[in-house]
Amino acid sequence: MHYILTAFLTLLFSMVSIAETSEWTLDKEDDEIGLKIYTRNVEGSNLKEFKGEMNVNARLSSLAALLLDNKSAPKWMHNCEKFEVVEQFEGHDAIFYLINSAPWPVSDRDAVLRSALVQDPETLTITADVKALPERLPEDDDYIRIPTMKGGWTFSPNEDKTVKVVYQVHAEPGGSLPAWLANAVVVDTPYHTMKNMLDMLKKDKYAHASVENIIDEKDVAVEVIEAQSAQ
Repeated sequence: MHYILTAFLTLLFSMVSIAETSEWTLDKEDDEIGLKIYTRNVEGSNLKEFKGEMNVNARLSSLAALLLDNKSAPKWMHNCEKFEVVEQFEGHDAIFYLINSAPWPVSDRDAVLRSALVQDPETLTITADVKALPERLPEDDDYIRIPTMKGGWTFSPNEDKTVKVVYQVHAEPGGSLPAWLANAVVVDTPYHTMKNMLDMLKKDKYAHASVENIIDEKDVAVEVIEAQSAQ
């Protein structure tokens, strides 16, 4: 009976903890572009998790092309100085090296990340999951290695031909960050990144892009599946 009671209380407190950390707070809203930035506390972490949401008039292929173009990342990802491929796997799966700048006197951060971009053949939703691999490369004394990062992007097609974009990440920055900077990071990073994304999507390079294994419309997806089945 004691074991059952203990197990029940453990489960109960776990459920309460999950409920507490799952409550999002709207921290910033830009009505002009329809962008909302939410944050929430994460148990055991000093840095909040962020989530940015907006609807865009863009093709799924355009969004995927922008995300896969690592060389352009410093042009639109907030405070990104470097984003280069370390190792490429099959499909849209790769390991990247990232350098993030920070205002003086805070040290710049670097990270080794694995990102895998895939599309659901039924819903056509694209997900790009990102996870830190801090030990994949030796640490550089000029930077503080980000030990933990988990999150990514989701592109979900809407019925009105727009796409819902969600950018959600939680990270441990490593070292120490002053409170003012930590609070700014979790709002400014998704806000400026997603706002810059809108400008990048207007470029012909992405507006008319075609990406392998990425389909824009469901009827096209059916045609492709039928053609593959016939073979």
